[in-house]
Amino acid sequence: MTLFEMRNAYRSSLSFLYGQHEIDDIFKRVIAFYFDWSPLKVGMEPNALLQEEALATLLRVKAALQEAKPLQYVLGETHFAGMQLKVTPAVLIPRPETEELIRWVLTENETKVDVWDLCTGSGCVALAIKKARPNWNITGVDISSSALDLAKTNTEHLNVDISFIEHDLLTWNPQETVDLIVANPPYVLPSEKQHMHRNVLEFEPSLALFVPEKDPLLFYRAILTLGRKALNPQGAIYFEINPLCVAELIALGKTLGYVHSIVKKDIFGKERFVKFSR
Repeated sequence: MTLFEMRNAYRSSLSFLYGQHEIDDIFKRVIAFYFDWSPLKVGMEPNALLQEEALATLLRVKAALQEAKPLQYVLGETHFAGMQLKVTPAVLIPRPETEELIRWVLTENETKVDVWDLCTGSGCVALAIKKARPNWNITGVDISSSALDLAKTNTEHLNVDISFIEHDLLTWNPQETVDLIVANPPYVLPSEKQHMHRNVLEFEPSLALFVPEKDPLLFYRAILTLGRKALNPQGAIYFEINPLCVAELIALGKTLGYVHSIVKKDIFGKERFVKFSR
């Protein structure tokens, strides 16, 4: 089989999941990842014959993608905030919107601070902040030991110093205080499943995605309550949030004594981020 024929096989096999442009981009990423081939190779060498090992690899990847497995899980890594991060189905695949949350935190805070990254998952938020502010003390917290193992792997790979601890935010009672809390907790409602793609529902961890339909602010309430004791004067909490629940979250913050709140929209124009201070 030639490289051109394999590209066309990807187009045919994956058309029920992706558009042609996206399929071509996936194919280019696959050949670059496994063989270090240029994205231009398909156009420049369409008749290049695939050797047995390359053919087997490309067919294996195509089969996984046909099952709706996200490309990031197939490759075992993803690009986020200028970093290459390891990812597995134990953690959510970092989204571009979360990079906006990180930029907001960095833009507003210059001096040395102690930070908690709650629901850290792959460690993507903690790592991006630490890379930009190496003198900050950052601790990532998650309930999943598998997620924390991966976060530690990413930390070692990127050669940065971050602490990680395993805790359930709903019962955690730390004695330390911090200057900043950054959190991207579970916020998807079960009723939203009907609008979600298979590659998310069948492969990404439900523990990190969903909250009870009748209590969508479960984790936000716990974090805001925690912040009343743990947040230093002039400190702040930065959240990523479901746009459907922003108004409720602002009201909850006021009830818990956070007199200042700011809402920011994401690149898609949705109210996605909220900052609280007291």
